[in-house]
Amino acid sequence: MIFPKNLMIEIVSGLCPSRCIMCNIEKSLTKGVMSNEKFTAILEKFYPYKEKLLYTTLQGLGEPLLDKNIVKKVQIAKKMGFPSIGFSTSAVNLDYNLALNLIQSKLDTIIFSVDGLCAETHESIRIGTDFNKIKNNIDNFIMLRNDLGKTKIIVRMILQEKNAHEWPDYQTYWLNALNKKFGDQVSAFNVHNFDSEKNKEIAENLKDLSKKKSVICSEIYERFVVRVNGNVSLCCVDDFNWYDLGNVLNEDPISIYNRGWFLHYRKKMNESKIYELPYCSSCSALKCFQDKVYLNIAK
Repeated sequence: MIFPKNLMIEIVSGLCPSRCIMCNIEKSLTKGVMSNEKFTAILEKFYPYKEKLLYTTLQGLGEPLLDKNIVKKVQIAKKMGFPSIGFSTSAVNLDYNLALNLIQSKLDTIIFSVDGLCAETHESIRIGTDFNKIKNNIDNFIMLRNDLGKTKIIVRMILQEKNAHEWPDYQTYWLNALNKKFGDQVSAFNVHNFDSEKNKEIAENLKDLSKKKSVICSEIYERFVVRVNGNVSLCCVDDFNWYDLGNVLNEDPISIYNRGWFLHYRKKMNESKIYELPYCSSCSALKCFQDKVYLNIAK
């Protein structure tokens, strides 16, 4: 029996104030915000297994801060004893009051997605955003957190052609702006493909690598992804419910996690045949996750 370490609940689906060049949100199958009642019902399903979890992530294909009840959801999860509650955000909607309320709700971790060191770079990637406003929102959050809370802050860049040259200076700037006391970090990972023209090359490389060693993607061993309607996805890259895996509102989630396609994918990986899996074989996310960088504050 396998238990996930990371419970990922999509509280907002198909909605975002920006249109990032690497995101496929416009292809989202659903648009909506999860109700507090449904959120609570999902947590109740996982309650018997919460001691197995390391993280509780309020994230999916959408901007979490568009949920007007996000503070309440954090409070619900905290009250029920779920561990390490966090999410990533573009910080577009992070005004002063929301920042204060999130910190006071005892949110464990917030990840700020900032894809440039200057407005020109960031705004060319995250279309429709105002870099200076975002920067001010993050600065306010850091200030409030330093004075009133304990929320860990991670500032993260998705490395790609438009911004990779700024990464060294980006590191220096944010490492100086954050605080070691709270475990803050600066992070980066390479952009990964959705409908990439390099799919064939990825598949060939993965097959060659599988011949040398067993290639395992931790996504289907450690993460459990619940979509806004309660449906289960195979992994965090599966934004479109490739398979009918079940719905956690109707049955036990751990039963879902230990049957059908989950077992099939794990079996193929254990047999060093990840290249035979239709979605894994052309996905570059695995390497991106492996190459992800986390930098700790030195001072």
